[in-house]
Amino acid sequence: MSALVLAVLLCQAPALPGAPGSKRPPKASETAKLYFLAGDLASAREWCERGLKQERAVCKPFLERLASYAYLVGRFAPLTPDEAREVLALDRALSPSSPGQLTKPVQERYVLAPLRRARLWAERGAAGEAVPFVDEALRVDPSNVEAKALRARLLDMADGGAPLDGGR
Repeated sequence: MSALVLAVLLCQAPALPGAPGSKRPPKASETAKLYFLAGDLASAREWCERGLKQERAVCKPFLERLASYAYLVGRFAPLTPDEAREVLALDRALSPSSPGQLTKPVQERYVLAPLRRARLWAERGAAGEAVPFVDEALRVDPSNVEAKALRARLLDMADGGAPLDGGR
């Protein structure tokens, strides 16, 4: 399965250095990042270790973050909200532009699902009861713009403002 995900990522990724028509081979750190995005952490670690001599400034911190990330996502017990926040932070440090495959379930469980629950409560006219769900998501992802905006709207609704569903 991992090979299939990697193949899809490679097909959709912008042309890497080293691709036909490129002037240089791909760097080990670039290859490691692709493997990280595909969810193949062992290959990502291997490629980063290969690049330690040539790209130490990039590969050393990548390996440190990758080790912490691998530990957290590899646990069988559910993550605490603090651990989920750390997974998201590590993912953003490893790949700022897009989340890795292993991060998506963490983001779904700890951020997106609570936001959906908050919207459901709000649509039923219980804006005040919806706020704790948004707070739960913000505890894990404090920079989530959507959650911040939803929280502000919910607080406004709880104070007698316009309903979330537009008055339907």
